[in-house]
Amino acid sequence: MALDYDPLASVQAAGPPGSISFIYGLPDPKTFPVDELQRCFDQVLRENSALALQYGPEQGYGPLIDFLLERINRKEHLGITRPNLMLTGGSSQALDHICSLLTRSGDLVLVEAPTYRDSLQLFRNHGLRLIPVPMDNDGLNIEELSGRLKALKEQGERVQFLYTIPTYQNPTGCTLSKQRRRALIDISEEWDLLIVEDDVYKDIAFDTTKLPSLYSLDKGGRVLSIGSFSKIMSPGLRLGWLVGPEERILSFIDSGFRHMGGGANPLVANALSVYCKKGLLGPHVDLLRKLYSKRKDVMLDALESSMPESIQWTEPKGGFYVWISLPDGLSSMDVVREAKKAGLWILAGDPFFTEKPPGQHLRLAFSYVEEHKIREGIETLATILT
Repeated sequence: MALDYDPLASVQAAGPPGSISFIYGLPDPKTFPVDELQRCFDQVLRENSALALQYGPEQGYGPLIDFLLERINRKEHLGITRPNLMLTGGSSQALDHICSLLTRSGDLVLVEAPTYRDSLQLFRNHGLRLIPVPMDNDGLNIEELSGRLKALKEQGERVQFLYTIPTYQNPTGCTLSKQRRRALIDISEEWDLLIVEDDVYKDIAFDTTKLPSLYSLDKGGRVLSIGSFSKIMSPGLRLGWLVGPEERILSFIDSGFRHMGGGANPLVANALSVYCKKGLLGPHVDLLRKLYSKRKDVMLDALESSMPESIQWTEPKGGFYVWISLPDGLSSMDVVREAKKAGLWILAGDPFFTEKPPGQHLRLAFSYVEEHKIREGIETLATILT
């Protein structure tokens, strides 16, 4: 989802001098295609400035929409057309649109436990009531979800939507299995449940296994799927997209915010269209996969070789994160404090829960950390936990 960031991020992302930080799920700045983007922006400003610097259409810049449609249709074996997709100012704006137009303060939303902390904050800002659904290494627990829906119906409550990060989830790194994806779509049909699929990590895959998106499995128009250039290009571009049923997308395009906003970042969208049409996106994403896969391997290898047997962790197939589970009697906040004394910055899992957290989880982000520092940081953490 949205970029993990706060006013101290410039210090804490890499950590204070001499420290190691596993806090922020940021892309490595060394991967930003600066020279290529420079040439694309120069071309747009030289050849198309009157369009690129003007207010844009509410749906977004057409040629970039067409590129995304072709890419999604090819990868997902779909046949979606322009009315099914709109550009947004990053995935966070897409989620905010959904909340603004489809919910009112006091409405119920189902979320994974745990889930992305900034999405929880956004939901709270909209006054939504959040109902957690447990998950495990295979993603959202479908039986628990069904039980929540039955209980809420008996109480006379209606759920506005389920928010899920099905692929390389933030914070756990887990992926919803194919069997559960199909079961989730069945539940959405049974309960007429809208699903908001936050799929911003999907392209950062470390193996060749391809799971269908929830949107591609849906036949009843009950899935809205969010994508973003933040993880596969640069967060500073602030450009993402929303895919969904035609009537839903058209309602977002026709909203007051869209009419006042002048489209999603017209200049950036024009430059990204040039970049993508040059065939640069695919090779760039391949490089990201190789880099982050190597860093993941280093972290998992370091965990395996140094951690006590009582510590458990996830083994992500993509994305940026490893989720650590501590044994009973060991507090994540205590571990965070001790780690900080040793020059290691890590994040307790507590903010990723909407109810009282278990207090025994850590999220480690490997995307921003060089390999030798990953190993050193894990060895430091192991010393603290031993």
